[in-house]
Amino acid sequence: MKAFLNLFAFLRLMTFVSLAGLLLACEQSTDAPKNTNLTQQVTNNPEGVQNHLLYMEGPNGDFKLHYASSDRSLTPKDTLVFIHDSGEDSSSFRRYFQADNVKQKYRLIALDRPGWGKSTYAGEFPSRLEMQSQMLAPVIQNIWERNGKDKILLAGNGYGGALASLLAAEYPDFVRGVILINATLTSEQIHAAWYAPALRWLPRFLFSESWRREQLEQVDLEQSLSQAKDQLANLTQPVGWLQTVVAESAHPGSYMRLAKSLFQQADIHLTLIEETDKKLHQHHPEQVMRAVQAINLHSRY
Repeated sequence: MKAFLNLFAFLRLMTFVSLAGLLLACEQSTDAPKNTNLTQQVTNNPEGVQNHLLYMEGPNGDFKLHYASSDRSLTPKDTLVFIHDSGEDSSSFRRYFQADNVKQKYRLIALDRPGWGKSTYAGEFPSRLEMQSQMLAPVIQNIWERNGKDKILLAGNGYGGALASLLAAEYPDFVRGVILINATLTSEQIHAAWYAPALRWLPRFLFSESWRREQLEQVDLEQSLSQAKDQLANLTQPVGWLQTVVAESAHPGSYMRLAKSLFQQADIHLTLIEETDKKLHQHHPEQVMRAVQAINLHSRY
């Protein structure tokens, strides 16, 4: 009888794993910590973009972090650092690097978060905001130092917006303003499959690694935001928030109340855009740069 029950339990488990695999196949979308062993490799490409690779040692082993810069000089300049959403990488901001009028005014930098693009990690995937903030702190400091220790601006979309907010709150000596682009900052904005919490133990061959990481970030984001609540409430740099909304839900008052509940000490510049497309940073760069310009000016005074 015991053997029969064990067999039944095994068959139930395999049925669940198979069902999860089928669902996954359908839903997959195509002061800063010091690191004394940090080394940096810099290469230039024909388009004038400078690629930086920072090699670092962590408690779980070596890893590298990548960012691309539009400006090869070390002259202090208004510097804008883009932080991408889950499932993307630094290339999602490519069109800004192709705009000469933008590059003339700003040093543009797009980084790859740990596990995305050319950036790696050691050990388990760092899906929590606080883990990524700690890993990226040396990159933010490196950019600040190469900018003559002139504070920088952070712009993040989706998950990257939440991370940009936390980085600004934790490292105000490096960051003077934040631009949020459809930032994921509430539980209602988090989109994860109902079975995503099981991804840590389901067989990895059932789904793509990129989709798995994307889902793990979404699963852990609510707890990370809850843990960072006090830090975000004490953020003092000005915040520019761009949010797409459908016409019937475009109530600026409710969004401003939400923003003030999250960033209680910050001056907030809210812009609502009636648009169903969430790729605001790709399809409306002029709106993004207006928000950047406003925060750039405001954070200087």
